[in-house]
Amino acid sequence: MRLDEKELRKDLRRVRHREKEILTRRRFARGSSLESVLNKYVPDSLEKTLDSAFREAFRLIFDKGTAVISKTFNEDRIRQSGGSAAESQRQWAADMIMTSVEGTGLGLVGVGLPDIPMFTGMLLRSIYQTAASYGYPYDTKTEQVFILKLIEAALARGKEVEELNSEVDALMRRIDTEGYDYYGSMNGFIEKTSKALSDEMLYLKFVQTIPVVGVVGGLSNPVYLNRVKNYADVKYRKRRLLTRLRKAKAEAAAREEKE
Repeated sequence: MRLDEKELRKDLRRVRHREKEILTRRRFARGSSLESVLNKYVPDSLEKTLDSAFREAFRLIFDKGTAVISKTFNEDRIRQSGGSAAESQRQWAADMIMTSVEGTGLGLVGVGLPDIPMFTGMLLRSIYQTAASYGYPYDTKTEQVFILKLIEAALARGKEVEELNSEVDALMRRIDTEGYDYYGSMNGFIEKTSKALSDEMLYLKFVQTIPVVGVVGGLSNPVYLNRVKNYADVKYRKRRLLTRLRKAKAEAAAREEKE
């Protein structure tokens, strides 16, 4: 089927507009009033503990858990959906219910940190489904690096937003146009992404350690999941459109040569 370059460019403009909206919102995002109130109560050790919990969760899932997570959704159906809004909405609803129940349930009994592996698993599951829906793998080391950069960029605030978004775009180009394949250690990428998550979720995870009041902290899980998922959806959609646009240009050039 011949790719319509004009339609692809139109779709790409829409995606870039949506991307700009997300980046603008994150650039001017500020910490909540809750953070300033809790600042003097949060123990210094909690950030290190939270950071470590995320690092271990990522390492465990990338090492042994990705194949297990992939069995929790119908990958064939998702790939056939081609990134349709209906399928994306269905996935989103299921993920929101699961992470809300898990987070608020633990918050009721004053448990904040043991939900980190579950939350991380849900976060990666959501991105895996998004990647599959746009026709991309998620189980190679290169794609896992891309996923970690996506999460880090989705959580950024202020001046870091544009910088990290540009890094995601640069990595996307290297993978799709230069055949870039990463074989090195994942530790550096995992550490940066874990730090981004622990910085963003520190105060609400502290609240979640307080019985009953912790429900507030538990309710934060779907908020962060949704933030990352929305950003990932935009980047994978943009990635696919850019790939198709390159293909359309190549096809047009080949036709001109024949003529």
